[in-house]
Amino acid sequence: MDELKFRKLSISKASSLVRQFTLEEVKTTIWDCDNYKSPGPDGINFGFIKQFWMDLKDDFMRFMTEFHRNGKLTKGINSTFIALIPKVAGSQRLNDFRPISLVGCMYKVMAKVLANRLCVVITSVVSVSQSTFVKGKQSLGGILVANEIVDEARQLKKEMLLSKVDFEKAYDSVDLHYINVVMLKMNFSTLWRKWISECVGSATTSVLVNGSPMEEFILERGLRQRDPLSQFLFLLASEGFNVLMKSLVAADLYHGYVVACDEGVTISPLQFADDTLLPGNKSWENVRSIRVVLTIFEQVSGLKVNFHKSMLTGVHVSESWLNEAASALHCRVGSLPFVYLGIPIGGDARRLEF
Repeated sequence: MDELKFRKLSISKASSLVRQFTLEEVKTTIWDCDNYKSPGPDGINFGFIKQFWMDLKDDFMRFMTEFHRNGKLTKGINSTFIALIPKVAGSQRLNDFRPISLVGCMYKVMAKVLANRLCVVITSVVSVSQSTFVKGKQSLGGILVANEIVDEARQLKKEMLLSKVDFEKAYDSVDLHYINVVMLKMNFSTLWRKWISECVGSATTSVLVNGSPMEEFILERGLRQRDPLSQFLFLLASEGFNVLMKSLVAADLYHGYVVACDEGVTISPLQFADDTLLPGNKSWENVRSIRVVLTIFEQVSGLKVNFHKSMLTGVHVSESWLNEAASALHCRVGSLPFVYLGIPIGGDARRLEF
């Protein structure tokens, strides 16, 4: 991690994250929340808070001021319930469910205020290839890029590899110390990192079984689904993968796909949450580099690659070569068209029309 070159926040942007909380900021955050979302352990929903805001606003501001000053959460504020939401019809196995954290209102307001501030500066520290939860970015951008480079490689008869990487239970396995190190490398202030460590490191939870909570336990790793901060912290975590890939490119160990234009633009890895697409030249050096970077990133960040869902495909690459390369990566072989972010890439109708 010491040698990796992350993008850094300016001093002014880092300071803006830790300015004093204002009443208007807190009120706007509360009014942005749905009135009837499933309440956490405190049993209160936002409709209640809005109805009695004039009576509750002083208590909320006292809570926010104390957190700003000492960076600590009172016991119980950061408690959550885990509810299991079916991902498929007729769910039977544990893997068929997605765990969602039901967060209490007090914590959610504070976390959402921090998330709103982080959202403003996130583009300063994450690469342009990331399109999740970034203001002004849409998943459609990555889909269009993927379609266009496949189209060009076909027309110009260029050899290209496309490695689709899927991270297993991404939010649940992120190492919290790793996130803190990434924020330090990105020039986040000590106070901000203390706040985030308290939010993600002091969390306790209990699982709802038939509507009743079981014994509470401490969350030692991972980011909670439905925590307002989780989506942005995961962006910071996944930026480490992009930085690792850039270091391989700088060391001439990985060669990305170059678009045939005057400037010779090299396509960066396309990232959308835990879905990553790596376009590159057909070479054993690239295959070995992908294997190495995935192994290193897994050890550093805690994010494990789901090789059964990961895929290697190519344009103008023989099936025998692809099979051998996929075997080295321990992933499956894909074919065109393949699905990326729910959209077929590289089919006969390669251009999207609106």
